[in-house]
Amino acid sequence: MPALPSDPADENWDQLLAHLRTIRQQVQEHGPLADEQRAEAADAFRHGLALLAEQVDGARGQLKGSGGRW
Repeated sequence: MPALPSDPADENWDQLLAHLRTIRQQVQEHGPLADEQRAEAADAFRHGLALLAEQVDGARGQLKGSGGRW
């Protein structure tokens, strides 16, 4: 059976979560992040929020409330 094509959004989430887990592990093992690493972590977090907002916007077009619209 052939593998299903992967969803780029899922891959983005997987990469983002792996990156944030790595940062968490570094903090646990080595303490607070240096300024450059802190900025990188903040960027990764903002990227995650942007992905989430994009998915919510996509879902709004597909969901309808009892009034027939979102």
